[in-house]
Amino acid sequence: MGWLSDAWDGFKSVVSNVWEKTKEIAGKALNFMAEKAESFIGAVKEVWAKAKPFIESVIRPAIRVAAKWTAANLPTFPWVSGALTAFDKALGALVAWDQTDMAKKLDDAITWAISKARDLRNVWLNDEEMAEAEQHGAVLREARGKVRGEAAQGIDLAQLITSYAQLASRIKDVLENTNISDFQHYLRLRAAQKLLIDTELRLTEAQDINAIDHDDLFLTETAAELLKAQPRISVQQTQRLDEIILQRFGKKLIPFVFEELIIAWGINLDSLEKEWKALNDTLSEKKVEHRRLATSQRLAELNAEESARLAKLDTELPKLNAQVQHKRKITNEMRNYVFAAEGFLQMLEKEPEEFAGREYMIEDSATVGMLIIDCAQHGKQWEELTEDEQSLIIDFANIFEEASRARAARLVEVAA
Repeated sequence: MGWLSDAWDGFKSVVSNVWEKTKEIAGKALNFMAEKAESFIGAVKEVWAKAKPFIESVIRPAIRVAAKWTAANLPTFPWVSGALTAFDKALGALVAWDQTDMAKKLDDAITWAISKARDLRNVWLNDEEMAEAEQHGAVLREARGKVRGEAAQGIDLAQLITSYAQLASRIKDVLENTNISDFQHYLRLRAAQKLLIDTELRLTEAQDINAIDHDDLFLTETAAELLKAQPRISVQQTQRLDEIILQRFGKKLIPFVFEELIIAWGINLDSLEKEWKALNDTLSEKKVEHRRLATSQRLAELNAEESARLAKLDTELPKLNAQVQHKRKITNEMRNYVFAAEGFLQMLEKEPEEFAGREYMIEDSATVGMLIIDCAQHGKQWEELTEDEQSLIIDFANIFEEASRARAARLVEVAA
């Protein structure tokens, strides 16, 4: 399934015990669920429509950098004065080495970056500006190889701001055009969004220019790559990404990415449950009305209006009941898969000692994972599972229901 599958393969160790085997199966199950999600959860466009309002609202970049090279017009971030000095040193070094043409291009690139950083919260680059950003980025990369020390740090900062503006624009374009092709694309988008927010925090909270390092630039460039239809990220880059994410987010890359699947499905499940309840409430109300009219008909004649209403209900109720039963079926099936996926994710997030006293969950995770992999690989429907297999998935899902709902609720709370 592309980069996500490659990333998982890159982290798999030699299976030496039950726990490693369980984690391997859990990872594979999530891979298959992401790849075959539409057969389990429904069309990605339907899920995206329900999750999008929450996803859009968590993008809150707040960089405030002005266009002029004067402290008065720049924001009062602690690193600003150091950045100005670093920019001057970079330009001065190139001029001193008779690199005046390069210095002019670098000056243009830095000025452009700062101008776009006036209000990165609302930045959006059109096609022409994106092409210009690419050109400035190339200049910054070339100049970076010619300087050292503080001058190099200044160039890195300008490159980071330029990459940030490009990434924010690409994400905004995807959000506004609802250009989500599948659940894998959705996961890459969410990973890119979270990395964008991390960069924003680094820029706003850094105390000096030394706090903004190569890792920040690597994250924005990697996030931009993730948005592509076919991202090209090497094993080495993936491993580096894994290390940085563990350091900054306290979790490994695979859980960091796949938790967004659980969150999106959780939001979708909540919406389905509300639809089912509303439909069921309507059915109950019409049943009560039908019962009253039918009773009145047995006791006395109905007037013309009441007779017409009873006849209409006689036609409506079977259809409405079928709709309720269908909605109940798909909602229950979805809840089983969504909550089971939470269990797989926890197997990747946690260590075996965290399941002390509940070791059976490790074994059940492996069994349920293999069942779902089998369903995904062969297009097997819920009805094709045996009663024991269905019961195992249901029981496993029930264990993780509360945690799954809590995970989805965190995004909703942030968006509120």
